[in-house]
Amino acid sequence: MKNGIFVTATGTDIGKTYISALLVKTLRRQGIDAGYFKPALSGAVWSEDRLVPGDADYVCRKSGLSGPPDQYVAYVYEPSVSPHLAAKMSGRPIEKDVVSQSFLEIQKRFDYVVAEGCGGIVCPLRADDDEMMMLTDVATLTGFQLLIVAPSGLGAIQAAVTTAEYAAMKGFEICGIVMNHFKRGDLIHEDNRYQIERLTGIKVTGVADDAEEIDVSCFL
Repeated sequence: MKNGIFVTATGTDIGKTYISALLVKTLRRQGIDAGYFKPALSGAVWSEDRLVPGDADYVCRKSGLSGPPDQYVAYVYEPSVSPHLAAKMSGRPIEKDVVSQSFLEIQKRFDYVVAEGCGGIVCPLRADDDEMMMLTDVATLTGFQLLIVAPSGLGAIQAAVTTAEYAAMKGFEICGIVMNHFKRGDLIHEDNRYQIERLTGIKVTGVADDAEEIDVSCFL
């Protein structure tokens, strides 16, 4: 069994967190000790004098992971902007060794780790002389295969194919593509899935909004 997967997407707000939560939940239901990791999160909200990382909080509640959600995120920021800008505004730049140590600690605790990226596939975590990119730095750090989350409606083919080609160009292996908000029987959604599989040669799974589990057979 591979020991993890890196969840990325064709853009922001596509559904990485929802799919990550389904993955952790499904794996744990199957008896696999699965955990979660996110290198940085912006847009956190205050609750009882504590910044709560919304994505990690959602994954914990959906999947049953225990403990405070901020333990699964290396950096948590309040400004609701891109991670590198949130870090700059907060005066806490993202350091590679901190992200690495945080990931290794999570990896030691669990048999399988679902690592969720930030934003789309091209997302800077640091944009100064110590540039740090989501894909080439963090995904490389994990050593995991990629799972790409894509939309299901108009524009899905362009988004999924270009994202897959960019990842392949960077040398990454892609284990699957998940189309979020997928409606079985919808002419556009079904054709988009067919075309994406045809053009990329990658297995595509469609996931509905109310899904409680996800097919993990090709990820393990």
